[in-house]
Amino acid sequence: MLLFAFGQSSRVAQSGDFSTIQDAINEANQGDTVRVPAGIYFEHVLVNKTITLVGAGANVTFVDGGNNGTIITVVASNVTINGFTLRNSGYGWTMQGVYVYNADNCSITDNSFYNVCHNIRLNYSRNSLVLENIIESPPEGGVTMYGIRVENSLNCTVSGNNVSVRVGAIHLENATGCIVAKNRLFNSDQGIRLYSPCMQNMIVENIIFDNRYDGMIAAMPGSTEFTGNCIFHNNFINNTNTFIVQLTGTLWDNGFEGNYWSRHQNLDLNNDGIADSTYTFGTERDNYPLMGQFSSFAGYVNQSIDVVSDSVIEDFACLGSNVTILMHVSNATATQTAGFCRIRIPHSLMNETYYVTVDDETPPYVNYTLRDDGNSRWIYVRYMLTRHEVMIIPEYSSALLPIAFLTVMVLCTVVAASGMRKRLQA
Repeated sequence: MLLFAFGQSSRVAQSGDFSTIQDAINEANQGDTVRVPAGIYFEHVLVNKTITLVGAGANVTFVDGGNNGTIITVVASNVTINGFTLRNSGYGWTMQGVYVYNADNCSITDNSFYNVCHNIRLNYSRNSLVLENIIESPPEGGVTMYGIRVENSLNCTVSGNNVSVRVGAIHLENATGCIVAKNRLFNSDQGIRLYSPCMQNMIVENIIFDNRYDGMIAAMPGSTEFTGNCIFHNNFINNTNTFIVQLTGTLWDNGFEGNYWSRHQNLDLNNDGIADSTYTFGTERDNYPLMGQFSSFAGYVNQSIDVVSDSVIEDFACLGSNVTILMHVSNATATQTAGFCRIRIPHSLMNETYYVTVDDETPPYVNYTLRDDGNSRWIYVRYMLTRHEVMIIPEYSSALLPIAFLTVMVLCTVVAASGMRKRLQA
């Protein structure tokens, strides 16, 4: 017999012996947390009550569908599925890893999926979350076809997932007000797929690379409603073909910044990090294509700092409010001799007069007044490569500068050891 622990935070957790995950769910009360120990479970699970279902970790807790059906079906609201590897659903339209049907406020987080046809599918769901999952394409002969599907759903968020599948990585259909952000989508036939009707969806800060197509925007039979969808601050890198577009109704920029397209080779004669010409494909147009990849980094106290750069950002640190921003940049290609960064800094993070140094010296070119919308300031700096340290420092008095620099270097060592983020190289 297998031991499952379950209980609510408001009372002492209980435990019991159950032979299957389903038995433990059947015994649980509304609001309980069912903790599943490490092991391999060959079953198909129905979650029909509000619970939190937690595995011991995706690397040790496996639920295997035996290639004959959906592995976990969720038909109750306020359900969380966390910490499992789901595998072997079998091939077919009704073969899913996690299927959320007519249930709201559900969370599918920190799971892995392998050899599943439809890995995660939300259908008639509101305010649900799909976060930090890993969906892998199996070797040739496996069944994985679709990554994450959001259908007939409202205000759902798909963020931080790694998806590598055979057909479509992320698919929206009859989706309204959904957010698709910070995902890595690669080695698929299509990266982002939107099927009508789709309205007011936001697709931002994703990395879509090494796919056959950037994605597809297509009409479903009998429906051509497609309005208010925004796609910007994404990096489309080394995809063989551009979007297949059947419907208009997509905004490809936010009015001053668009997406990075690795195939769009252009000039930037006015030194602002935005290509001098628009990027056009079919009937669609990105008015402000980026000259480098977009990244967003954590600032101080829930602030974010955006960087567009054609260099590799090896690490990034924001050392407190009104202290300094520091990053190391290097060549993205062997032949690159110069680089740039376009940086958005919130006023609430650093609202003093500040200046940029490159290796403690004034850079060849810097523009401190690129743009200011009242909430943030955008600046632009150019430098010669191969590798540099870029610092943005508030304007202290000269007597305080040595102390500030000493503080920066000590804090940089601590931050570098714990939270550095590398960028994807094209």
